[in-house]
Parts: sequence; C-alpha cells; structure tokens
Amino acid sequence: MTFIMKERKVQLLRVGFFACPNVKRVSPATISPSFECIEILTGGKLFFEVNGEVKQFERGAVFWHKGGEHTICETDANDPYRCIVLYFKVDDGNRPGPRVSLWESSDAAVDFATECHKAFHSGCADMEALSDYAYSTIRWKSSPHQSSVEIAFPEPLQRALTYIQMNYTSAIDPENIAEKSNLSRPYLFALFREYMKTTPYHYILQQRIGKAKLLLSGGLTPIKEIALLCGFDSLEVFYRQFKKETNLTPADYRKKYSAYPESWGRLCALQNLKGK
Repeated sequence: MTFIMKERKVQLLRVGFFACPNVKRVSPATISPSFECIEILTGGKLFFEVNGEVKQFERGAVFWHKGGEHTICETDANDPYRCIVLYFKVDDGNRPGPRVSLWESSDAAVDFATECHKAFHSGCADMEALSDYAYSTIRWKSSPHQSSVEIAFPEPLQRALTYIQMNYTSAIDPENIAEKSNLSRPYLFALFREYMKTTPYHYILQQRIGKAKLLLSGGLTPIKEIALLCGFDSLEVFYRQFKKETNLTPADYRKKYSAYPESWGRLCALQNLKGK
C-alpha cells in the first residue's frame, strides 16, 4: 500500500467522513510527525486563518495538514461543516502542497473525495493504486497553477486576474485592466510585482502563449488563425513572442508536441486536398 513519488514514500491509512455538530468550534486534532491529514469540505461553512486573516470556506475547499499542525475546527453553528478526511503516512515532513487550496471546480473536489471514500471501504480496491491516485491528485490539484487565486491574493488583484482571464484574447492592456478593476495603473503594477513576480504585460502574454500551446498541440488549425484566436496583432508578432518564450517557433512546437508527429505531414496534405 506504499508507493514512491520522487523518492517520497506515501501510504494511505484511512479515509473517513466527519459531520461537525451544531457548535461554533470543535477540539482540533494535532497531526503526529510522519503523517499528513487532508480534509475536503463537502458542505457547510468553515472559518480558517490564511495569511493572517480569518476567511470563510465552503464546499470544495481542501485543507492539507502536516505533522505538528491542527485540523480545522471553527464553523458556523447554524451550518456546520462536513468533510471527508484522508490520512497518509509519509517519510518526511515536507508537505508538497499549500496548507489551503481551492480547486478549479468545487464539484470536482467533492466528487474526488467521495470516490476515494467509497473505494477505500469497498473491500476490493487496489490500495497501492488508490494511495498513488489519491495523493498524486491532491498534489496536482493543489499546486499553484491549478488552485484558485482566491486564497493567496487580495481582492483588487483577484478582480484584475479575473478580467484578464476573460479578455486576454482581446486587445487589452494595463490601462484597460486598471480601469475595469477600479485600480490605478501604479497600484496594478505594484500588485503584480508583489504577488505575481511579473508585470501585467508579461502575465497577459503568458496566458496567450498558454492557449496557443494547447491549440498547436492538437488539431489542424492554421498557425495564422491561432495567432488571432490568442490575441496577437499579427503572425509576425506571434512568431517572435512565441519563440522568445519557448525557444521554439509555433511550427516547431506543433511538430514536437502534436499527438501524432510522424503523421503530421500526411494530415496536412489531406487537409489541403479537402480544401481544393
């Protein structure tokens, strides 16, 4: 029931469900050394301190505690939290993910927790595979590039990031972002410098390049069309920026990462024939 992930041994010991009674606080448990406890809210309301500020969390929030830390305990007596709890034995105390995370979809988090709960108690699951699946999924989904920005970032920055995510394929710039987010331009740049470690310009570029990579890796969408779909003013600008960010031209990236690179030439030829 053990597996190795980057030389880290992990063993899933138990999976259970907890329904908090109608009180404001329960006694938290202290996690023992060499263990990790992951609590995934399936309902109710919870209060937990993040970055020095107590915040309210609801369905889908994930709490990852390592040795020496305490489990969740503060709730709303009128709507107490419920959670599925996974306990792992680990060979070191270096938690590979954040203490608190919000996955892209709260439904996905709850469905995952429910799946693990049922599988663990089914009596017929491959426990080594379940350990591997559960820990790997939590680690991946809780990573910064997958987890929601709501926990770590202040509200003004959240507004700016949301606006960018919804409009990065359009002709937007820091002035637009600042105006739509009710921020001054200097404050916008200061927020990005402090929390994102980059500029608004480069963050927008990263979103566009990321979308371009996905389109290039699948399908036969012409590169010129991909440039427009991703918000680039021209094919020349797209090629220049893409090469600068990836050290590959869009065409080379497509050849390297398409699903069937050995068939790429034949597929292009077929597409050209159909167009005639």
